[in-house]
Amino acid sequence: MKRSISKSIVITFWAIAIILFSSCSKEDDSLSELIDIYEQEVTDTTTVTPTDIIYEFNMVGRTYQDNNGYYHLPLINPENSGVPQTLHRFGAQVTNFDIWGLPTQVIWSCNAFWYTPDTLGVTYIEIGQVPTGESPWSIENFVVDGYGGMTVPIVNGTSYADPNVDSVFCMMAPVWEMIGDTVTIYGQAWFEEGDIILYDSINFIFE
Repeated sequence: MKRSISKSIVITFWAIAIILFSSCSKEDDSLSELIDIYEQEVTDTTTVTPTDIIYEFNMVGRTYQDNNGYYHLPLINPENSGVPQTLHRFGAQVTNFDIWGLPTQVIWSCNAFWYTPDTLGVTYIEIGQVPTGESPWSIENFVVDGYGGMTVPIVNGTSYADPNVDSVFCMMAPVWEMIGDTVTIYGQAWFEEGDIILYDSINFIFE
């Protein structure tokens, strides 16, 4: 009787030992797999980090460019068209998002501007309840004045990059009196809330 008890105790002991050993082996295998995955992520060269992004900003005039790099823009004569300004869209090739997923902001400026005259035009307002003999309504015109001497830049101040394409655009509107002038347009592309700023410029000859 004693031998059978001791024999059963020995069998039970080895069974428990085998279970514990196999359990430890599984835990060791799982831990090894986790370590392998971690090492693979750390050493993965395809993972994008802030130092991997190379920001780009190259302005383009979107019109004829000569061998010296100057863009040529023909101006519209207001005497023939009645249009006081020539509208043209230029832009830049730019990285459209930064590492934080924010759209790129570009700030534009130019060394050319024009002054407004005192009178900008005439506006027409329909006024009711005015006895004219024929109609209870009357059309009155009012001169829009008081703007003399104000400066008007020929480019918009800021714009944001296209969300789908690495590009950004801006409108310019020189006046006829600038014909024959050479102007420089400057651009600043802001990334990472202004921590990184790229600069560029282009030259236009108005013809």
